[in-house]
Amino acid sequence: MTTPEITSASNAGFATNPAFRALLTEASDATGAELDALVAQIADMELLVVPGPHGDPQALAVYRRLDAYAVEIEYLAVAPALRRHGVARALVNRVQALEEAMVVARTDEDAIGFYLNSGFQCSDSAADPRWPENRRYICVLPHLPLVRNPETDSSSVEWVNGSPVPVQVAVVEPRESWSDDFVALAGRIGSALGPKAVAVEHLGSTSVPGLPAKPIVDVVLTVADPAAESGYVPDLEAAGFALRLREPRWYAHRLLVAAEGSGLPPVNLHVFAPGCPETSRMRSYMDWLRRNPDDREAYARIKRSAAHEVNERGGGAGLVMDYNAVKEPFIKDLYAKIYAD
Repeated sequence: MTTPEITSASNAGFATNPAFRALLTEASDATGAELDALVAQIADMELLVVPGPHGDPQALAVYRRLDAYAVEIEYLAVAPALRRHGVARALVNRVQALEEAMVVARTDEDAIGFYLNSGFQCSDSAADPRWPENRRYICVLPHLPLVRNPETDSSSVEWVNGSPVPVQVAVVEPRESWSDDFVALAGRIGSALGPKAVAVEHLGSTSVPGLPAKPIVDVVLTVADPAAESGYVPDLEAAGFALRLREPRWYAHRLLVAAEGSGLPPVNLHVFAPGCPETSRMRSYMDWLRRNPDDREAYARIKRSAAHEVNERGGGAGLVMDYNAVKEPFIKDLYAKIYAD
């Protein structure tokens, strides 16, 4: 594949260009007045184009910055004559190189193959109100410097309803019920939030077949802005969850648990933004363990040993944070293997 010429451009400069408008129609199905509204809507977004011989765009990527970690491609389109020549992938790679960020894209069945083949991590997403009948996905292309060197600032931890008390750390053998518990939890979250639940994923140890774990299902919820608690926390509280933790300077992480008397399975519900590097890291870690039985068994041994150590050290009341600290060297080494060049 010859790398195409890619240039940054002004959306305003192409507002009436027929080739530009045709590409936007290809990407959005918008025509007429809807297309005019779309051109106005993207006027302040970033634009990359592959120019043709006479300057008309033959391919484009329209994207915007989400936060310090991620950008989102809103529209990606390639003219028929250039398809299957790696042009779309080249545009995606240029976006990432320019922005040094995770790249987020939302798509449906007709384009999911492209994103999977281009190295994106893809998850089910809430339906788009514009196309409620279409199955939707959120796809994230990891930016290696961000996932190799995660944020570690835990100085901003804010516990809700008191600090945690010491508890016995129980690591149990894998249970088939954990997958059913996740399905029930995801259903409750989806019903409570609707399209505000950008993605709901089962990513903790209970998601890995054959791996011992604490009997608490880890669920990762993606919302547009975890810090905007008023937009989702009251709905989750009404559904039986309780806010337990804020970490404003660690990817704006929020943690909810099953409220007392809710009837929900034990759960740690982690909330992050689209394209969060930590979500990508968790997914890579669990996918690796699912594919590599030797590392899975080694991690199982570490988990059992760590639980025994902290429980003995604490006289039967080991802290979960101590358990995590014992596991940390193994986890760091495994991440180094996962992200090795």
